[in-house]
Amino acid sequence: MPEDGYPIVGFQDHLKGLFLTVMHSAITLAPLIARLAASEIINRESRIELEPCRLSRF
Repeated sequence: MPEDGYPIVGFQDHLKGLFLTVMHSAITLAPLIARLAASEIINRESRIELEPCRLSRF
């Protein structure tokens, strides 16, 4: 569980190709997060919807 309680989603800066999706195990937004994450991975374009969920916020 992330420290602030919000999901962490996105590519990790230190390991090329590593995409993180970390959230509470009972998250109800999992299908939406999965769709947005898949879009970022496949298209290599950031989704504005996921900007508040970036690891860089820490």
